[in-house]
Amino acid sequence: MNLMNLLDLIVFVCSAATCMRLLFYRRGAARFKRHISLLAWLVIVVTGSVALCIVTGKISSDQIHPIGILMLGALTFATWYAHGNIAQLLRMARGHQWN
Repeated sequence: MNLMNLLDLIVFVCSAATCMRLLFYRRGAARFKRHISLLAWLVIVVTGSVALCIVTGKISSDQIHPIGILMLGALTFATWYAHGNIAQLLRMARGHQWN
């Protein structure tokens, strides 16, 4: 059996956490924006695929550049900080204030 190393575990946890946070996002009073929903769907598919590939052994963290792993960690932190609101993340990237 192939055991995951610590970096594999970090990549898996970050990918799965981001995917799950976006999957369970509740829009509430926020307006529906098709392009934001498409972007959220793409992030869910990519992060979910990375998590599944790590678990099944199709890829390992050795195949991911260290800066990519840091960016995944930053994406995970920002997604949880914004409560899964991708529009909020884009506003932050443009320099707007958090609400």
